Amino acid sequence: MRIDQSIVAGTAAQLFSITVWQSGLIVQKVLVENISAGSIMVVQFGIAALLMWIHLLCSRQIATISHISFRAIAWGMMAPGLVFWFGILGAARTDGVSIALIWGLQPLMGPVLARLLLGEKLHWTVCFGGLVGATGLAFLTLNRSAAGISDVGGNLMVLVAVVLSTLSLIVGRFLNFGSNRAASIATFQVTGAFVVACIFTFATRWTPPDLSDTAAVGAFAYLILFMTVLNFFAFNFSLARIPASWLALNGAFAPVIGLFCAWALLGANIRGFDLRCAGLILCGVVFPHFWRLLFLRERDNSPT
Repeated sequence: MRIDQSIVAGTAAQLFSITVWQSGLIVQKVLVENISAGSIMVVQFGIAALLMWIHLLCSRQIATISHISFRAIAWGMMAPGLVFWFGILGAARTDGVSIALIWGLQPLMGPVLARLLLGEKLHWTVCFGGLVGATGLAFLTLNRSAAGISDVGGNLMVLVAVVLSTLSLIVGRFLNFGSNRAASIATFQVTGAFVVACIFTFATRWTPPDLSDTAAVGAFAYLILFMTVLNFFAFNFSLARIPASWLALNGAFAPVIGLFCAWALLGANIRGFDLRCAGLILCGVVFPHFWRLLFLRERDNSPT
């Protein structure tokens, strides 16, 4: 069977996006200890949007402003705008391990929301996998909260961010499907996020970053160049090329990558119980896809 090269390229782009997103969440958690969440968003999205607009101008990719442009801006206000809003607030209250594993539930939410919003068929394996994943998440959250490691309120904020991000996946598929405008759509998306960041900062407070702190400057550079500019180019590139089933399957790597980032960047103490909960969540996430692959293989091998 010949593999579609566009799917291979889109899958590579999505895995890159997942990696820089998960590591960026941990970097944000480090910064939010000394800088307000709104200030992080303004600097991150403001400079990133500027760089992306410069790229469009230099590459002459500026297209006529259309309804798609305004939809992309509104999309960006929801995600990453509101996603970062709730995500950063949650990160300030909870721990990196919980953040990583909660984001691991996103692959299960996509089919459920598609059923509710688009009327798509929902296989029983997705419901079962969602129940398993939610059980693992509940065990993890309650156990770490009781141990004084995690915070239920912070975890709920991160969960809201995951739900909004999943909704944005459906919107993004609609905007990018069949198009070759990943760079321009990503630019409008980040511009919308910058608008939300300004509102958020006005409603809270502005904390100027300490430019004398080389670690903070390096962290912002990573958030701007990797978590935002390259990430959203890659994200929109993959949305235009990968079927929804593969997008969901690839998302199962998020908690594994996030756990590694929390351990590598924060020195997080990952207990045996955490790994068991992570395994339970991953089982719930990948179960529908393994079932589908097994069923399709058996059907293909059956005599006609």
